[in-house]
Amino acid sequence: MRGKKYWLMAGLMMGAVLTTPVWAQDEPIRGGTLMVGLADDPPELDPHLTSSNAARTVLHNIFATLVEIDEELQVVPGIAHSWDISEDGKSFTFYIREGVLFHDGTPLDAEAVKYNFERMTDKEFGSARAGELAFVETVTVDDPLTVTVTLSQPYGGFLPALASWSGMMVSPTAAEEHGRNFSQVLVGAGPFKFVERIRDDRLVIERFDGYFKEGLPYLDRVVYRPFVDVDSRILNLESGAVHIINTVPGKAVKQFQESQDITLSSVGGLGFRGIWINTKSKDLGSPERRAAVSACIDRQVVVDAVFGDAAVPAIGPFSPATWVVDEEDEAPARDLDRARELLAKAGVPDGFSFQLLITPDEESIRVASIYAAMCREVGIEIDIQQGEFGSIISRMGEGNYTAAQIELSPRNDPDLSAYPWFHSQGGVNWSYYENEEMDDLLDRARASVDQEYRRELYRQALDIFNRDFPYIFTYHLQEMKAYRNNVKGYRHIPDSMMRFEDVWLAE
Repeated sequence: MRGKKYWLMAGLMMGAVLTTPVWAQDEPIRGGTLMVGLADDPPELDPHLTSSNAARTVLHNIFATLVEIDEELQVVPGIAHSWDISEDGKSFTFYIREGVLFHDGTPLDAEAVKYNFERMTDKEFGSARAGELAFVETVTVDDPLTVTVTLSQPYGGFLPALASWSGMMVSPTAAEEHGRNFSQVLVGAGPFKFVERIRDDRLVIERFDGYFKEGLPYLDRVVYRPFVDVDSRILNLESGAVHIINTVPGKAVKQFQESQDITLSSVGGLGFRGIWINTKSKDLGSPERRAAVSACIDRQVVVDAVFGDAAVPAIGPFSPATWVVDEEDEAPARDLDRARELLAKAGVPDGFSFQLLITPDEESIRVASIYAAMCREVGIEIDIQQGEFGSIISRMGEGNYTAAQIELSPRNDPDLSAYPWFHSQGGVNWSYYENEEMDDLLDRARASVDQEYRRELYRQALDIFNRDFPYIFTYHLQEMKAYRNNVKGYRHIPDSMMRFEDVWLAE
């Protein structure tokens, strides 16, 4: 039996009409090249393999998703113009738009959707999406434009997941032809098609004239340039060499606010940052040692010293912008006496040392230096080692690290901010964290569509996070974008991604 369409799920209301923003005061102009400044060069570009925030902000413009989210984080139609959900919440029937094409001219139909789910859930392929799609039991093609996905149990984060990586559809023809080299061709069905990528220099995409949203995109081309150095990113935006940057340095917030040429847009951020810990490592294998490090850190001082209004202290993986966190919730306080007690309990009363991997940008260096100074007061020495983003990610995936200071990509549902990273079976559990109680809470939360019940479970999980510290949550960056005033039509969605399908450049 079919359930009602556009079911209310996990606090997100599904819309029924695909709309294009109308800019009352400005008439869109076609053409032009948008220059984009990135904080990192994406290490991997296959949407079913990568977990990089830098990659996702590029891929959203190359790969169309099964559903989409709007500025209010509501799920709205994408490739699927509508969907039904069964009464038991386990079966999702998606109705695909007619005439959607991949960049190689092949059809994006029900068979293509089925192929993508099978690719992401293939254990031998090793997709980073496997964790959030773990409940997928069957994918059935009902007719050329209708596909039904049946889950083993209800999953509150399923539709939000399909608005991100798990909903990005790759061309089956291109994926089969290129295999593991698919990241070199990147054939999707989004508003722009892949042209070239030169590591550490540029990534170029250009308008796809066959895009299914009539009249879009407006731009001819988008060129992404990585600027790891903070000052370079600022100067390139100020000079007009780039039109928009994906990460606003804390020190630039005030000057962008006062600029006559730059627009600073800010919404509550969903991601979290801090210290990612290998819980199987010798130096940080005990929860007491990890808790001692956390107890040394004054999160408000870190925010004030480096970010100002661009960040807020973190209580866990769930930001104040989510429905999990209460306004009165406070981040763990700095408590050096507690840190010393924990060190004594861990058998290292005089402290210990550990290596922290960071990227060589100014903000990361400043934050890590503050951590080091704070921890040194109780005898904990942090050996800060700089490395390229991609190599750090590789080491983390291999378990060849102790701690790393790496940004976690913001996601649009609490399950997606917790399960993949901290469940023992999570697809990107680079903490190598195993806790049966945490697993149970995260399992129950993702199996429910009752938001209040899910909220209760996630708040219980917060207590465990702040006891075991598989990750030391330090701060949430506010979701900020800065762009030149001639950039028009930009929609600021809180998941930190930059979508350019309806962006245009004024003369």
